[in-house]
Formats: sequence, C-alpha cells, structure tokens
Amino acid sequence: MSSNIQQTAPSTETYNTKIDQAGPELPKNWPSDITFITDHTYSDAVTDEQRAALGRTGAELETHTRVTAKQVAETSSRIAITIIENEKHPAKGQRGLFAAQDLEPDSFIILYLGHVHINSLSDTDPHSDYDLSLDHNIGLSVDSARAGNQSRCANDYRGIAERPNAEFRDCFIKVPSPKRAGGTKWERRVGIFVLSAGKAGLRKAGIKAGEEVLVNYGKSYWESRKVMATFRKDAEMLKVANAALEL
Repeated sequence: MSSNIQQTAPSTETYNTKIDQAGPELPKNWPSDITFITDHTYSDAVTDEQRAALGRTGAELETHTRVTAKQVAETSSRIAITIIENEKHPAKGQRGLFAAQDLEPDSFIILYLGHVHINSLSDTDPHSDYDLSLDHNIGLSVDSARAGNQSRCANDYRGIAERPNAEFRDCFIKVPSPKRAGGTKWERRVGIFVLSAGKAGLRKAGIKAGEEVLVNYGKSYWESRKVMATFRKDAEMLKVANAALEL
C-alpha cells in the first residue's frame, strides 16, 4: 500500500486532504518501511453501502465525540514517537507514543488510521499485529500494519504500568461530501483518548508531558498473538503474549 495524501490546514471544520507529489512530512522516528497517511485508505472490497453506514449518526451514536478539524491538525503537537531505550521495557529498542505536552483527562489524542478492509479471510492480513475493529456490525476493521500514523506506536500497558492511561473510542470527524448540504458530513473513526479522571478523580492529572501513552489492547488481542506465535514458532512473541495474559 502507498499513499500521497497530505493533510491541509482547512478553513472549515472539515478534515480535508489533498494530493501532494512530495508526500506528507514524516514524524520524527517514523519507520522507513511504513507508509505515513493522514486519513484512511480503503480496500476495493469495502462497499458503497458500508462507507455510507460509517456516516450514519443515529441516536445510539450520539454519545460519540465529534473531533474537530483543528484537533486533528494539532495532533503532532500533542504526541511524539520515541525509540524506547529502557532495558526493562518490554518494547525496548522499538517505538512508543509519548505525550509532547500535558494531556487533560478525556481529551482527544490522535485518530487511529490505516487501511480499512472487510472482515473476511480474503481481505484480512493474517500476519498483522495492528488490526483494530472499526465497526463490527457492518463488518469493517482498520489495519495499520503497512500504512498508518503515529497511533500505531501506542503500546499496551501490560509490563509497563499498572493500568492504561488512554483508550480507544469511537468518534466522528467531518469529511468532504458533495452530496450533502454544506459539502461535508460526519464519518466514523476510532481515536485514542486520555482516560477520564473518574468519579474519584484518581486520574485527574491526565498524561503528563514525557509520559508514554498506554492503551489496553484487550485479552483477545493477546490470545490471537499467542496463536500466531505458536503458528510462526516465534518463542519471543509467545513469551510476551503469555506474560500479558497472566496479568
């Protein structure tokens, strides 16, 4: 997969993109073998009906956060990719996502971007470690194994901290839509957000500048990693997966 999509600085509340021959400016420490994108790419198997469903905003979806174009444009100022040097870190020598400034509880951090595909064996990369459900009901997932943004560097909290400080949440952004009044519509995405402070206010500090952004991949992720490690005969992956499942 490849993409020459580059984010613009929109004058309206729309997350616009444009084609730029030079491509988007790469974040510091971006992996050279991964395509950096500023919005999803889509599999040819994704139908027009499925795309349209991502734009529906029924009553059950009203609680989803509306992320503004300004918030999306400011993503790079909030986070940074860092090569982890801590010998005790389970991802030592790999990349992590770190706060570049203090991040308030409940605040938006970044969109999870990648290649949107249908949930079928024929359209899913069986070797990917970066596949995330976009909408289970309409059968779509987003995979950042080969193309994505900084969000793909967010590590699971297991083995690093007692608990996560961020989470994946469904959200909406505005995208161009010539058929709609005003030329835009809200469309579903998945974003990473700082956890709320909680009723007791135990997380009122949010994420401080310099701290790693840590999410919960979920038990199913580590179970699938264990199966994959067994299939690949990858002892190191199996060790990490087993350790994560024991926590």
